[in-house]
Amino acid sequence: MSRNTYIYMFDKETASDVLYHDLKNKKLYNQTFKDFIAGRKAELGQSYHCASEQILNIIKENINEITADELFELMYYLNEELLYGKYNDEFKADRNLQNTIYQKYGITLLYEIPGTTTCYSYMFQYGNYTEYYPIEEIKFDKDEEGQNICVKDFLRFNDYMILMMNRILSSGINEYYPQSESYLNESEKDIVNEIILKHQNDEYLLNIIEQEFNFIKSSYDEKKEYYSAVENTVYCAVNILSNSILMKLKINPEKNTRIVIVDSL
Repeated sequence: MSRNTYIYMFDKETASDVLYHDLKNKKLYNQTFKDFIAGRKAELGQSYHCASEQILNIIKENINEITADELFELMYYLNEELLYGKYNDEFKADRNLQNTIYQKYGITLLYEIPGTTTCYSYMFQYGNYTEYYPIEEIKFDKDEEGQNICVKDFLRFNDYMILMMNRILSSGINEYYPQSESYLNESEKDIVNEIILKHQNDEYLLNIIEQEFNFIKSSYDEKKEYYSAVENTVYCAVNILSNSILMKLKINPEKNTRIVIVDSL
């Protein structure tokens, strides 16, 4: 089954000043945000629980309070109207236009997890982590696709991911990245070493990582014809590690108070 996972953070003031104004007062290209949401409601019926006025009020007051489902609809609208509408030709020529448009509206795409396999492996680790460390979330209901979580919770999870992926890669289990080869540049090594030092006395966390690594290794060593999200974590480790380091550098917990993971199946 296909899976798409995106991680976002926000600039509250920019969203309130710029995004709210544009969504409230005009068409971005073909239709207004209100008409788009009405069309989605007509298409999906009673199972659809997003409302344009509710989303607009959240953006005006504090976009950090948006739920994952609401953000999915907002990004769907922005992409259809701008990336695949008004700026379609420019976007084909320059994929970085996506980030430029998002940031204009106070939205930063921290990590577009590449491909279904990596999405399953990343969210598998998220599920494992939250079994040990409950995370405070903002949700519509239990069926929502994604999470809105406190930035401090996310950064702790992000540290776990950095340590977990580094444990996998430093073990030499992945034949494409044997232990003797470097999979980090010098600045990345410094960040990983800082995190290792930060958590060196956290026996609870370190035991969780070691248990999870041993489980992944034992599954991976079986050399199955088809690898699940567990074993595929080994092949995704470099991408997840490098992007987790980037997220740590980009997030300012004083300004970016919440992180939203949009995770759609």
